[in-house]
Amino acid sequence: MAATERGRDMPAGSRWGAGSLVAAGAVGLAVFVLFYRQAFPQAAVTLEVTRTEAALAAREFLSRRGATLDGYRQAAQFGGDDDGLAFLQRTVGLDEASRWARERVPIWSWNARWFKPAQKEEWRVGVGVDGRVVRFQHLIDEAAPGADLPQDTALALAEGFLVERGWSVADFDRVESSSRKRDQRTDHHFTWEQRGTAVAWTSAGDTATGTGAVRLELDVLGDAVGSYRHFLKVPEAFERDVQRTMGLGQFLAIASLGLTFILVLVALGLTIARHRHGDIRWQPAFRLAGLVFGLALIQGVLSWPMARYTYSTELGWGPYIGTLALILLLGTATYGLWVLFMATAGESLGREAFPQSLGGLVDAVMGRLDPEESARASLRGYAVGFAILGYLTVFYLIAQRYLGAWLPAEGPYSSIFNVYLPFLAPLTISLVAAVTEETTYRLFGISLVKRYARSTALALLVPAAIWAFGHSNYPVFPVYLRGIELTIGGVLFGLAFLHFGLLACIVAHFVIDAVQIGMPLLTSGNPTYVVSGLIVMGIALVPALLGWRMRTADSEGERGKG
Repeated sequence: MAATERGRDMPAGSRWGAGSLVAAGAVGLAVFVLFYRQAFPQAAVTLEVTRTEAALAAREFLSRRGATLDGYRQAAQFGGDDDGLAFLQRTVGLDEASRWARERVPIWSWNARWFKPAQKEEWRVGVGVDGRVVRFQHLIDEAAPGADLPQDTALALAEGFLVERGWSVADFDRVESSSRKRDQRTDHHFTWEQRGTAVAWTSAGDTATGTGAVRLELDVLGDAVGSYRHFLKVPEAFERDVQRTMGLGQFLAIASLGLTFILVLVALGLTIARHRHGDIRWQPAFRLAGLVFGLALIQGVLSWPMARYTYSTELGWGPYIGTLALILLLGTATYGLWVLFMATAGESLGREAFPQSLGGLVDAVMGRLDPEESARASLRGYAVGFAILGYLTVFYLIAQRYLGAWLPAEGPYSSIFNVYLPFLAPLTISLVAAVTEETTYRLFGISLVKRYARSTALALLVPAAIWAFGHSNYPVFPVYLRGIELTIGGVLFGLAFLHFGLLACIVAHFVIDAVQIGMPLLTSGNPTYVVSGLIVMGIALVPALLGWRMRTADSEGERGKG
């Protein structure tokens, strides 16, 4: 009798062939691993230095220039010239763009700064992926005293600096020279363009053209070099093309956010209305919301290096920290409330529309999920996640070949490098996204549309489209392609929700995000970050291994009883 009752409470997918699902997941994972770089272009550039090594190189550079950094606060973060890489990829091809990034122009760099609160003067240094200084800036007050050098004298000083940096001035044409009289000094600005690096760009329809090229830029403040930059000048026509296209993507993303906000309001209203009839289960919802709140709080703390780097010295240090802490608490509380009302209203509606899809979630949140069902949900989730990773890979292979799609290449850059414990951040980010989005668009969205539209097809499609087009601000061209890709993916998640339950969907979503966010660590080429990436993948597999172990132990126990 117990077995029969448990079978009725399980999702319909429990009767699906486990072997077929595992096979689909295995094929999807194999496709993702084999064709990842073809589907998601990767620039072949190795990240040779870590944050610590880059900061040390920057400090040594400043020390040689006579900078005294005692009493200054230090911050550093990683960044890349996304427009520059995209321009090279579109004009000279990915392989050649990678060569340019390795040999000709620094696309990515560690950016370190030394500053004091409430003080204008600070030092900034950019260190490329190979450990060489590619830019620096000494910020000083406009009224600071200095020399009034003639432009020719300042030019000789600037060229001497370039020679010290290993440049041959004969390889460049000076394209800009200007001077500006300050209160107590004269500043000079110079720009050089490297010969043989000009790359033409023509906009769609030949409406505008422009030329990109490798340039050096340098400022002399009084009688000292105050800034230096080695960069790729991207033509304005290309920047306008990208901005115009991304503007449409931003519009689609904001429209999706507006519809999501309406879903939140509807969930709040339904929660209030159903609470009056005693139809709301608060305890599991509070536990789920608390989990999201805690994970988001941890992620905010891990992101402290980024907040430290973006500090503006015009603000007091104490008020800045206090403001950040308040924003973090309010933001994480908002996440928690969002999940709370989506879980309460969604679980209430789901018990009416898809009761077989909810049992595992509630039991897991309450700590009552038995080992066999935990193993089953975990393994299904991993299989679904791997299968969808395979789908995403195939989608972009087809889109690039037949639909003219292109994705700006990724390289050894990611915001994941700018947090504490880079092996932990992908896991917290992925779990917050998985719980938040699956409770919103699968548990609540599908149950809501099914309850009031009486159509399973619409219940699968509408929430999937709202969720999908919220990602249209990602750099994928044409911008609507991301919406199409994830609408299909959202429908697949919806089918998984109907057949395997919400818990399996959360696991699948977690797996997909953890793998994709962790990939820059694995592909960075730096041993330290590769190890972090391996840790991410290893931890991401722990639930599946535990589930498999519990299922094996349970099976052995049953055989022992027999």
